[in-house]
Amino acid sequence: MTEAHGAKPAEEAPKELPAAFFGQFLAENGINSKRHADHSGAVECIELAAKDLLPAIKLMRTSADTQLNYLITISGVEQANHFESVYHFWSYNNLKELVVKVIVEKSDVPEGQLPVVPSIANFWPAANWHERETYDLVGIRYEGHPYLRRLLNPWDWDGHPLRRDYKQPVDSLNDKNPHSMR
Repeated sequence: MTEAHGAKPAEEAPKELPAAFFGQFLAENGINSKRHADHSGAVECIELAAKDLLPAIKLMRTSADTQLNYLITISGVEQANHFESVYHFWSYNNLKELVVKVIVEKSDVPEGQLPVVPSIANFWPAANWHERETYDLVGIRYEGHPYLRRLLNPWDWDGHPLRRDYKQPVDSLNDKNPHSMR
């Protein structure tokens, strides 16, 4: 059918982006990033310094070139020497995903304190729950979060269950039944 017969014209396909598009875009706008190996060959992964996270995310969300308009998830990872706050974004306009990592070296975290990363919850409301979950389980504190408190564990829970140094408390169930999975 043609347009004259009531058919809609075919929508324009999204333009193809270069493999390192987001990192190049940030560099052109004065924000340094470090490229990591792409995941599955299709997802660009970059590392940002904590101080560059908010300006980079705001720029990539509002720019007509990048249009990162969906926050998929935020997670936290404890590696042997550092902590990672990992962000997954999607652009519906460009059909591209971006993974951003903010790394905090353990040697930069004062004894008895938690690693700190800026919160994006005031810019991405969906980040509120993701940051709370990461704080609760991994122990990354999101500076500037509107209400950073535990999400899954009770408010008085001791420690962060996904940390390497976490010790499972022995409760009365474990005392009575050594085969318990708790």
